[in-house]
Amino acid sequence: VIAFGQSRALLVWSRIIYPDGASIVIDNMPASDVAGYAGLSDKVDFHTFRLLKGVVLSTLLGVGTELSFGDSESDIVAALRESAQTAANQAGQKIVQRNLDIQPTIRIRPGWPLRVIVHKDLVLRPVMAKEARL
Repeated sequence: VIAFGQSRALLVWSRIIYPDGASIVIDNMPASDVAGYAGLSDKVDFHTFRLLKGVVLSTLLGVGTELSFGDSESDIVAALRESAQTAANQAGQKIVQRNLDIQPTIRIRPGWPLRVIVHKDLVLRPVMAKEARL
């Protein structure tokens, strides 16, 4: 789960696959970046444009209903305008809230450098040079 403001993807590794297809289970060992910090950090999209779009739309809805027809406005027209303003304000708030609830998207590019933090002894069998060329 990614929280608002989070900029690192937390990864765990569950197994190592040998070149010949055999594998060994490594029990969810965490990944870290090359500096040793937990998780990986690369490109983070906080969806700022979507949030700004929602705020602008909410503002336009509010401004449109705030416009008055002058001093000669009847009670019915004033009540309709106030009702429309309230409804537009609520709709705008829902749009902005929905965009605030969007979690950031963290993208880790292929080939990004990483390390696996080994927290137990691993017994690995040797890989023959002939097998590694498959």
